[in-house]
Amino acid sequence: MKSFKIPSFPVGAESNGFIAALSSAVLYCLHIPEEYSYWCKPKGSYCMQCGACGNLSVLSKLQEEIYHALLTVSGLAFTFDYPEDDSVPYHTMPNTPAGWRWPDSFVADILDFAGLSYTRYENKSVQEMRGRVKDIADCGFTALVSNHGPWQNETDWNRSWRVVCGYTNAGICIMHSGGEVVTECQGAYEDWILITGRTERRQTDRDLLKRIYQILTDPSHDKLEREIYDDLSHVTPENAIGLAYKMMEINGVPIETRWHAAEAFYPGDKVLFPLMKEEKIQKELGDLLFSRYIADNNNETHGTGWKIWNALQVGPDTNYLPAEESFALIQKPQVQRTLRDLYKIVFDNDRAVAKGICKILEEI
Repeated sequence: MKSFKIPSFPVGAESNGFIAALSSAVLYCLHIPEEYSYWCKPKGSYCMQCGACGNLSVLSKLQEEIYHALLTVSGLAFTFDYPEDDSVPYHTMPNTPAGWRWPDSFVADILDFAGLSYTRYENKSVQEMRGRVKDIADCGFTALVSNHGPWQNETDWNRSWRVVCGYTNAGICIMHSGGEVVTECQGAYEDWILITGRTERRQTDRDLLKRIYQILTDPSHDKLEREIYDDLSHVTPENAIGLAYKMMEINGVPIETRWHAAEAFYPGDKVLFPLMKEEKIQKELGDLLFSRYIADNNNETHGTGWKIWNALQVGPDTNYLPAEESFALIQKPQVQRTLRDLYKIVFDNDRAVAKGICKILEEI
């Protein structure tokens, strides 16, 4: 019998269940000690335990940092939806068909970046896999498991991944989203990702930048932008509710993920970093993403996303969902013009980042 400490997920604004679970697993597999000196980006120094973060543990803060990195290098930070979300009519990540479920190429790239090797199994029972789980756990590694659906609820895709945090004489210990740990001796999972060891990262700076550039310039982004403008030109009392939800749902991913991407490239001492092996490229990208996605009073995407929410009176009080007032507001021509102008800023920021990445690719 063996149990080990896995940081629970998510601990902050981490809305992709797979990346959140993987971040906890990766942090454990990197064998980062609890006393690790954490670099605080807001303070520009190592953690002084000032309490501004709510006194999160070092491991919790590192888990968030790894989440930012993995979300960025996978390219998910530059989409307008998550590829496992089947509720959207089309995805804004290239080569992402309906029913996308973390293909091997995606998993291989993201674990390569983390410097970890893995094996993957399909449709195996807990009893069939207990021995393999024990072997990797005894070597200091762990596993992710998931049942992909069909989902009982539309949002279940975001909570389907779990992390192994030990084994018993008869089964394995599984941590769910939020930190609940259960012991399972029976049952099966559709997907098993067993992390088996450390390895050298094979991806180059060019590989990573090309992936981000291809996502930012995918035709689906222009298609979505045109669709937003068209929708806002044809608001009626009959479709106002649906369009209010659509405008807010589109805003939900970039307002979070572009911020995470900018933080991932921001200078400082980091666990998996630098993202770029060339320090000059790292700084250039960090400055570009910071100015377009985070910098205050600069039409940055994060602040613009809040203005999009505010245009329909959406925020924490409404759980970031439209309310009755939103349905009336979206029918007003001035609000429609405001939303069009704000979304144009979001897409223009992405175009500027893509242009900057293209320039760097030409240089290297």
